[in-house]
Amino acid sequence: MSSQLLILELHRVGRPPRNAKIRGLFITPRLLSFQLYLLRFLGYRFLTLRDAIANSGKGGKIAVLTFDDGYMDNVRAALPILQKFGAPATIFVITGDVGKHDVVWSEAGENLPADMLDWKSLATLRENGWEIGSHAHEHIHLARYDELTQEAIIRRSIDEIEAKLGERPVSFAYPYGSFNRTTKRVLKRNGIQLAVTTVPARSSDDLVARDYLELSRLSLGGRRFYHFGKAFFRTMKATTGFAPLRAFRPQPSFLSIID
Repeated sequence: MSSQLLILELHRVGRPPRNAKIRGLFITPRLLSFQLYLLRFLGYRFLTLRDAIANSGKGGKIAVLTFDDGYMDNVRAALPILQKFGAPATIFVITGDVGKHDVVWSEAGENLPADMLDWKSLATLRENGWEIGSHAHEHIHLARYDELTQEAIIRRSIDEIEAKLGERPVSFAYPYGSFNRTTKRVLKRNGIQLAVTTVPARSSDDLVARDYLELSRLSLGGRRFYHFGKAFFRTMKATTGFAPLRAFRPQPSFLSIID
């Protein structure tokens, strides 16, 4: 028996500032609550990525919340919401930027300074059941670099997480979704068993059929009313293969989230 797995890709929790170019990287607390309620309504239980794979033979529907980069708002805004739903998450951190303020990445195409989580905050997330994974030591397109460079950047990140938090990570998120065969080879050498991409989640995608180093994700973000509808239909398509209106009859408690 295997499990149906849905992995969500998230970044920042809050409203995007006016000068944000990639506004889809932000999700409001209300939309995040809506998404968690929807998944729970559809019969999903929430696990970290590592635990989801470990429980893949037990059957059922599993949802994994993943947060890329390691923004400070993940602990300030996301953690209280996830606690309400009893949902842990997996966060992928750029170890070279842990604890830094006003961070901007040259390869991001975005000039939006951000404050990043420090090691103390990451320890707090771990204490609340979150899994701490690697997002490399630098936020770069890994596939653009040779094997020695990839090895150094990936290994340093893994080593630092182990040194600071006492546990070696087994999961990884490719920065910008950039990777190649060399990247996967380096990950395997360094004990990474699971890696997520930016490839959209496919419907009825079974754990057994997946390449664990190329796991797809459902990316969600937004703040306006139509983003709630978009989240609903994209989730229904990813989980059932179709999204008819009659497939879901909102209860009063569900509607109160978006009022």
